[in-house]
Amino acid sequence: FRQVFEGLQFMHKKHVAHRDCMKLNIMVDAEILYDEPFHPLRPKKKRDLSGFASRRTRTERPPKYFLIDFGISRRYDASTKDPLEDPIWGGDQTVPEFQHSDEPRNPFPTDVYYLGNMIREDFMTGKVGFDFMAGLVNDMVQDDPSRRPTMDEVVARFEGIRKTLSRSKLRSRVISKDESKFDGVFRSIAHWTRRIWFVMRRIPPVPVL
Repeated sequence: FRQVFEGLQFMHKKHVAHRDCMKLNIMVDAEILYDEPFHPLRPKKKRDLSGFASRRTRTERPPKYFLIDFGISRRYDASTKDPLEDPIWGGDQTVPEFQHSDEPRNPFPTDVYYLGNMIREDFMTGKVGFDFMAGLVNDMVQDDPSRRPTMDEVVARFEGIRKTLSRSKLRSRVISKDESKFDGVFRSIAHWTRRIWFVMRRIPPVPVL
């Protein structure tokens, strides 16, 4: 979350609106997670498909995330405080201000909505353990764009939220709501084995990039 928030914050400080920062336009450079090259279409396999590719966790080797696809992005003059653009549909078709009106809108609050909705749909809806993001995400996806926080405010609030989380919470595993009991037991054993190993090696729960 932090990398993506800070990436969009940087763009906004440079007066650039992404205008399509939904989940398919957020990529990870996973090379650092693997001890040897992996197959691009079957990432669990080695590049030559000769076996499974050995990989590490993102706690051990924190990767970098990137915003991509700037085809409809727009840079504005610094003197333009409230730029207006005609609605343009990107990958996320749920933007409230685009639903019933074609009038020009400020694209910066729409960017905020895109990220908030990505977290809501991909992390909070189908998974357990992200309730701590509810307040911030609810503000980011408000129907009224003028009531959404700026990316500066999002970054500041997220940092405040992170500081309230215990080390135990930060080390907890992500659980899918449809996870079976069998899978839950298997994954919990693997998770706690890694978790104890990380504590012994003093690997911080939040990676330092």
